[in-house]
Amino acid sequence: MLMTKLAHAQKIMGLVIEKDDKGVEQPLPGATVIWLGSTKGTTTGTNGVFLLDKLDGYNRIVVSYVGYKADTITYEGQSPLKIELKPETLNEVVVQGWRSSAGMDQLKPINTVVMTEKELFKAACCNLSESFETNPSVDVAFTDAVTGTRQIQMLGLAGPNTMISVENMPGVRGLAASQGIQFIPGTWIHSIQVTKGVGSVVNGYESIAGQINVELKKPEESEDLYLNGYVNESGRSELNANITNHIGKKLATTTLLHASTRPFEMDQNDDSFLDFPTGTQLNFINRWVYSNGKGLLTQWGVKVLSDTKFGGQTNFGEEDKFTTNRYGLEIKTQRQEVFGKVGYQFPGQPYKSIGFQWSGSLHDHESFFGFTQHNAKQQSAYGNLIYQSIIGQTNHKFKTGISFQYDNFDEVLSNAQLPILIRNNNGTELAFNALDFDRTEQVVGGFFEYDYDNHKNVQVIAGLRMDYHNLFGWLFNPRLHTRFLLTESTSLRASAGKGMRVANLFTENTGILASARQIVLSNFNTNEAYGFRMDEAWNFGLNFSQDFTLDYRSGSFVLDYFYTDFVNQAVLDMDESTREANFFGLRGQSYSHSFQAQVDYELIRRLDLRIAYRYLLVEADYLSQRLQRPLIPQHRAFMNLAYETRNLWKFDFTIQWLGEQRIPDTSINDVQNQLPAYSPDYVLMNAQITKDLGKKWSVYLGVENLGNYTLNNPILGANDPFNANNNFDTSMVWGPIFGRMSYAGFRFRVGEAKH
Repeated sequence: MLMTKLAHAQKIMGLVIEKDDKGVEQPLPGATVIWLGSTKGTTTGTNGVFLLDKLDGYNRIVVSYVGYKADTITYEGQSPLKIELKPETLNEVVVQGWRSSAGMDQLKPINTVVMTEKELFKAACCNLSESFETNPSVDVAFTDAVTGTRQIQMLGLAGPNTMISVENMPGVRGLAASQGIQFIPGTWIHSIQVTKGVGSVVNGYESIAGQINVELKKPEESEDLYLNGYVNESGRSELNANITNHIGKKLATTTLLHASTRPFEMDQNDDSFLDFPTGTQLNFINRWVYSNGKGLLTQWGVKVLSDTKFGGQTNFGEEDKFTTNRYGLEIKTQRQEVFGKVGYQFPGQPYKSIGFQWSGSLHDHESFFGFTQHNAKQQSAYGNLIYQSIIGQTNHKFKTGISFQYDNFDEVLSNAQLPILIRNNNGTELAFNALDFDRTEQVVGGFFEYDYDNHKNVQVIAGLRMDYHNLFGWLFNPRLHTRFLLTESTSLRASAGKGMRVANLFTENTGILASARQIVLSNFNTNEAYGFRMDEAWNFGLNFSQDFTLDYRSGSFVLDYFYTDFVNQAVLDMDESTREANFFGLRGQSYSHSFQAQVDYELIRRLDLRIAYRYLLVEADYLSQRLQRPLIPQHRAFMNLAYETRNLWKFDFTIQWLGEQRIPDTSINDVQNQLPAYSPDYVLMNAQITKDLGKKWSVYLGVENLGNYTLNNPILGANDPFNANNNFDTSMVWGPIFGRMSYAGFRFRVGEAKH
């Protein structure tokens, strides 16, 4: 009896694969594996691996997958098994179905929405900051009315609280925090994964509100040639080129090129200030991929960026710099980066691999805003070694490794007119016309992440990071993600964890540099960095998702809630005085409640509907009282319609309603520069038409801000920007600065992209 039980307990491990047109093996998740002549079997996991219970009296295994020829093999004790399925050849097949162009990854316990290239094509998507117009989970807002700087918001929290990575390596951080999302052209993007709440410990400790991971075009999934051109009625013009070459079967390279310009001054509201800066950007990536076909895969590349922006009052020239003739600003960014990855998958053990990610960058930022100068340089190096395998069987997987992050900052802030104040905890004040914020950060850490999956209805990912920061000591960050499959179409997710980051005060708040507010640093709680401890917050989340069929058409319903509670935070208070921008170390509470409901549904054949509603309650204890965070709409409703005809016309329409937003107190300003306590609600509409002209050409026309809604007075004190008593302030931006904007563009492809 004991021997019989042991025989039944034995399991057979195997891997089910297919080969693409280049002969590269790809796992087949969800394939059916069954003993011939029985009802006993299993399915493959996301990595194509299966575990099958041995069955007495049976020795033939049938492996099948929709669209592939079934294979029957004889089991004679060999292990592990490796089965290759080949696509089924049919004379004609017609497939009709529906899949959202941006949907939740149902196989992951981490709350992740994947945005495909099809989703990005719904709008002009000139860069990453403009890629979220059809995504209700991510807001992109202007930080001020003169620099054109956009910042991402998730869960009601400012962009730097969201980790923005490029292929799961550090992307937009440090000095790049303000401008960086405008340095990733949309035509370079293959897909975007948007994770709400804390992410995986494998990618670092800086994720608080979420993680946005950008996957760029790679040789194995890119067209041979892809061209994109864009122009809008303000003269903004862009040209992009992606070029891929395969050098033999093992080596390939892709070059990504971008050039853009805003050559003309535009002042639609006649306040003497440009609605957005003029300037140029040149951007370049060259990347290489090598695969030996036996488990070794390496990637390496180089990135180069040059970006210049000029803004301020119309007709500002070099002769007006640092004078009171005209107010002007300039932001120059030079960036160089090298990066690479090397990975090895062990033969016959597809669950076991080791990889190393690395990068190094130089970031040079020079800027002035009137009499304020902010010049900074950042040298960075990053390494992450990851090993993954199983514990006994594929139900129990783990990832572990060590990482290193080095950042050297050389940063100077100066103002020849309005000194920077240091307000000590004892009440004394020190005034400086210039301050250095130089620092070197070195962080060495290790992580372990355990993944349990019963391949039925429960998956748990539990992770822990321990890092040592040379300025702030030991950093402890636990994280937990769970997924429960209540039915085949209903799932419940829960997450909890902690994230930490060093706030880069001035690059993250360019709006206060382009204003006449006096910068004040107060309530210090450390001697490091800017005088404040690292931002530290706990994040808790719940997610419910339901796939459904209504009137024979598919849809999905998603409901989620997230709560973020800050333990430490560097807070900007603009309510204590309209004359000051006061940075202080949190001494009370700061938190965010985020609730969102979303429905995706195919209304009729080829007409997709996405509707969503979100509620935010974001509050903090400021210097004098607890207040709602300013310039964040508490209510937001969203709808996107996408229709595609049989003859390749595509129509996309997006409408958003944004509720009122609290405006920082301006009651002591001159009467003409006073604003109400709350903004009115308003509606924004965007529309685009695309026509595919065969397989190679596409053309598109679109209109942003179709209703032409704009702020009446985006810049306070615009008539006299050098008079501090005149309340000059460009940071009170709660809505569109410029009105209706039409644009046009084309796409040209040679070769087919793989998705």
